[in-house]
Amino acid sequence: MIDYIQQAFEGLSPLVRFALAFALVLLAPRIFERFRLPGVLALIAIGVAFGPRGLHLFRENGEVLMIFAILGKLLLLFFSGLDIEIEDLKRNIRKSMLLAGFLFSLHLIGGIVLGYVFGYGFLTSLMIGILFSSHSVIAYPIMINAGVAKREAVAVTVGATAITDITSLVMFAICLPIHTTGFVWSAFFIQLIFIVAFIPGVIISFRWLGNNVFKRLGDDPAQQLIFLLLVVIVAAQGAELVNMDSIVGAFLAGLAVSSTLPNKGIRGQLETLGNTLFIPAFFISLGVLIDPKTVLQTVREHFGLVVGVSGTLVVTKILAAQWAGTWLKFDGISKKLIGSLTIPQVSSTLAVALVAYESMNAAGERLIDSALLNSILVLMVVTSLLGTILAQRFATKMAAVEL
Repeated sequence: MIDYIQQAFEGLSPLVRFALAFALVLLAPRIFERFRLPGVLALIAIGVAFGPRGLHLFRENGEVLMIFAILGKLLLLFFSGLDIEIEDLKRNIRKSMLLAGFLFSLHLIGGIVLGYVFGYGFLTSLMIGILFSSHSVIAYPIMINAGVAKREAVAVTVGATAITDITSLVMFAICLPIHTTGFVWSAFFIQLIFIVAFIPGVIISFRWLGNNVFKRLGDDPAQQLIFLLLVVIVAAQGAELVNMDSIVGAFLAGLAVSSTLPNKGIRGQLETLGNTLFIPAFFISLGVLIDPKTVLQTVREHFGLVVGVSGTLVVTKILAAQWAGTWLKFDGISKKLIGSLTIPQVSSTLAVALVAYESMNAAGERLIDSALLNSILVLMVVTSLLGTILAQRFATKMAAVEL
């Protein structure tokens, strides 16, 4: 039966394949969200079920899917940078930096300790801490619905998220070339100079460019959209020229042009395009690469690692929220809410993890192996569920107290 379905899918025309893909992208996330599961998990599941290890609708090396996936990965990080409101960050910068300091330091310590416990080297162990450091405030819509989005604890957490995301990407940009080419002092300092020059260079130049170009483009949304896509691609390519990963350039481009957008409509159009075509393609392509048997084998053979990754992350998040909240004199509900908001590890963590997995050195060793990548997939499911459930609970309590 399965062989017959596989042969039927393989014989489909490109247009029918597109139609089926769009139908799956439309329906699967809605089904998952009914069970309080993130929509991105549905897209990964589509890739697994309909990929080369499933029903053969998607091919592992399909040219169209891979091009869309690359753009989707870049747009994912571009939107992360775009989400950072510089003015909001400035208003709570000291408190956000304190929380970010607790989060980042505890994540690095937890990741390094966890890595050494399971026999990984320093660079891979450091990479685990870096992956822990980037998180997604996917529960922010819950804060809006509960009426607590403007509370100080939430604003401080959003600011700390921006700081930890930037810091983790900078650390990743340092670790990646060290892994791929080896550690040489001269090369390390040259790379450090590139990073120090590249980050402000991208932010300043693209902010200036955005301010000037948008004035000249007028109100034409099509040209504005093309310009934003061009910014993403140029920044990503520029990052690769200085031996950094393209996702770092895309993130910095989003950060740079966030304050230059002429209206919210153009961002909405780009998000519609990205969320319709490119970002789903990225998550589907990730599912296409996943072998379910390998994931189950990882959980079975490396159960301690899987539990250790999820457990270490949750513990470090809670400790950071409690210690920083005590220092900032937040009440108990605020501290719990901060912890719940920082727990989910979804899109950006997964994008960085995939890049780390695909990065090999001269000996053919990956920066993180398949066991760690699969553990990150499990982490995404656990933390997205746990974080959103807790955030809903504590936001409701905070709203009731405020009333």
